[in-house]
Amino acid sequence: MTYIHRKPRSDAEFLEAMAQILFVSGFNWNVVQKRWPKIRKAFNNFDISKVARERVEKIMRREGMIRNRSKIAAVIENARSIQDIAKRHGSVMRWVKEVQQKHKKQPLFNPSVREEMQKFRNIGKTTSRWMAYVVTRDESLRHEHQ
Repeated sequence: MTYIHRKPRSDAEFLEAMAQILFVSGFNWNVVQKRWPKIRKAFNNFDISKVARERVEKIMRREGMIRNRSKIAAVIENARSIQDIAKRHGSVMRWVKEVQQKHKKQPLFNPSVREEMQKFRNIGKTTSRWMAYVVTRDESLRHEHQ
């Protein structure tokens, strides 16, 4: 069974959930899970402002880090995107609620949470479904086969 992160309560928890999804994608979950405490430490406990200022090379040298340049760069870039969203909406989870409400009112003209998740770096069709489920707990996303 695939591990599903709990619903994030803060921007840092949102970034951590996204990072876990990014790192698990294409890797063995057990390897990622065993290294997660060190990965978490390497990413400054997912403090958004600290992660947004990091450099890929610096994180790659940290103990226990999975040295995948693309995934590390995606976490850093996504922290910057979360900062931008938080500046405009107060927090990333408030933004998620706004996206849900707009899509519910006018689904043909407003993107779904899943579609919005695909705007983050390295979040594609499958990982966007997983991420959208994590932040909304919409059960229909767990069983969708698109």
